[in-house]
Amino acid sequence: MKKFVFIMAFFTCVFVNAQVEKTGTPPKLTTAEKTTILYNRLTKGLTVTTEQKDKILPLVEKIVQNREAHIAELKGKKDNGALKTKAELAELRQKRDAEENAFKEEMKKILSTEQYTIFEEGLRPKRKMMAENGAELGEPTKEAKP
Repeated sequence: MKKFVFIMAFFTCVFVNAQVEKTGTPPKLTTAEKTTILYNRLTKGLTVTTEQKDKILPLVEKIVQNREAHIAELKGKKDNGALKTKAELAELRQKRDAEENAFKEEMKKILSTEQYTIFEEGLRPKRKMMAENGAELGEPTKEAKP
């Protein structure tokens, strides 16, 4: 009887898994779709006027274009097998941080003080999660560095 139940459970699992449709790779998003997704994520919880939206969208488009250019550059370097040195990586981090600070300054000019605080709170969960994941992996966080 136990063998029969085991065999039935085995075949049930096999048939159920055979029915599951394979999804494969997700479809490639266009630049406009990526811009819309990022805009929605950044303005989540904000009531943005059309004037503010017209000012924010070009900033978001610039971010998406920079990301795509960076990804294309990384793919090219991966194909060549060229790895970046620590100095190059530090330079890229500084450049990325400068771009992020410039974006935040532009957002501060566009949004009201209440909207900007909500915008900043929306950015914090990602940073907090990254810091917690780094701590779990045994990597020091920025606060822990001397």
